[in-house]
Amino acid sequence: MIKDSLRKNGIGKYLKWLGIFFKCCIAKVILLGLKKKYSHVWVFAERGVDARDNALHLFRYVQKNCPQINAYYIISKDSPDRKNFASEERLVDFGSWKHYLLYLAAEAKVSAHIFGGAPEHNLFLRMAKVKLLKKIFVTGKYIFLQHGVTQADGPWLHEDKVHFDLFITVSARETKYIIDCFGHAPEVVKTVGFARYDALPLQHTASKKILLMPTWRHFLSGISKEKFKTSKYFQNICGLIQNARLQSLLKQYGYQLIFYPHFELQKFLADFDGQNEQTVFASFQNFDVQKLMIDCDLMITDYSSVQFDFSYMKKPIVLFQFDRDEYHAGHQGIGYFDPDRDGFGPVGLTVEQTVDLVASYLERNCELENQYAERIDVFFKYNDAHNCERNFEAIREIVK
Repeated sequence: MIKDSLRKNGIGKYLKWLGIFFKCCIAKVILLGLKKKYSHVWVFAERGVDARDNALHLFRYVQKNCPQINAYYIISKDSPDRKNFASEERLVDFGSWKHYLLYLAAEAKVSAHIFGGAPEHNLFLRMAKVKLLKKIFVTGKYIFLQHGVTQADGPWLHEDKVHFDLFITVSARETKYIIDCFGHAPEVVKTVGFARYDALPLQHTASKKILLMPTWRHFLSGISKEKFKTSKYFQNICGLIQNARLQSLLKQYGYQLIFYPHFELQKFLADFDGQNEQTVFASFQNFDVQKLMIDCDLMITDYSSVQFDFSYMKKPIVLFQFDRDEYHAGHQGIGYFDPDRDGFGPVGLTVEQTVDLVASYLERNCELENQYAERIDVFFKYNDAHNCERNFEAIREIVK
C-alpha cells in the first residue's frame, strides 16, 4: 500500500499523510484517558473549509432542536463560512488537536462528502481498507448526506470503494439505483430528503434574475489556464454569456444574469469575459449558492445536481448540454435520469437553442410548465420542510 501511495501521490504527499497518521496515533492514546469527555460525540463537516451544504443545515437543526446531542462542526479557522454560525462555541478548527480527538472519538461522522471532516480524507479511505487500521481509526457511524442528487454511476461511491452506515437520498428512483448499481444494502440507503431543502422557500417572489451555474468536468480540473480557454466548455459558456441576443433580452425584460461556476472551476472565473451592467460574475468567496438559487427566477445549468434544488422550489430551468458525448465519456456516464424524458426543463444543445428557450421563459414571466411540475412531483418523495427532522431520526436510529 505504501508503494502504491508513493507512486501515485509522490513523496511530499506521502510524508504529509505520515505526519497526520502519527498525530492520529497520539490522539488515540490521549483519548484513553478522556473517554467520558469525548463520549457520544457527533461531528459535522463538509470539505473542512466550508459550511454551506447539508451538514451545515442538519447541524443547525440539531443545535436548535436536540441540545442533548454532543455536536460539533469542523471548519478551518480562516473560513469565510464561519459567519454562517450564530455562535462559534461548537466550532472546531480543522487540523487542531481537538479536531483529531473529536473526529476519532465520534460515534457519528456526518458529512455531504466522503470522509468529510477527516484530518485527511484520502488517508482515511486507505486506512478503511486495512483491517487493523480500520478497527483502530475508522470507527463510529459514517453518514453520507450527499452533496447532490445521484443521477448516474459514480464508481467512487460503490460499496467496495467506500462504506457508509447511512446514505441519504431524495427519491425512490435514486435509492433503487444506488442499491442496485452501487452495492449498498437497502437498510443503509434512506429516502428522507436533503437537509438543505428545508431552507428552500416553496413560495417565490420574482427578482428578475437568472442564475447560470454549470457543473465541472473531471478532464478540465487539472489543466492550465491557456488550455482551459481552448476547451469546448469555455467557448460555449463564453458564447452564451456574450451572445448579443441574450444580452438584448436581458435589457428588454430588465433581467440580470449571474454566472457562478462550480467550486472546482472557480479558479478560472477571472478568465471569462462578458461581465457588464446586467451580467455579474459570482465568486465562491462573495456569494452563497443557496441564496443565489433562492433569489433567482430562472436557472441555466447543464448536468449539475443543483437543478434538483432549484426545481424543488418549483422554479423553471434550462439545460444547456453542449457537450453531451464528451461529458458522458470523460466525467459521468448515462444513468437512470434521462434529461429528455425525466428532466425538469427543456434542453438546449447549442447556444442559439438555449437563448431561444430563455427567451420563451422571459416572455412568460418564468412560469413553470405543467409537464415539468408533474415530473418534479413524481421524482421527489417529499416536498416539505421536515427533511432535517427525518435525517436526524435516521441517524439516531443507527447510533442507538
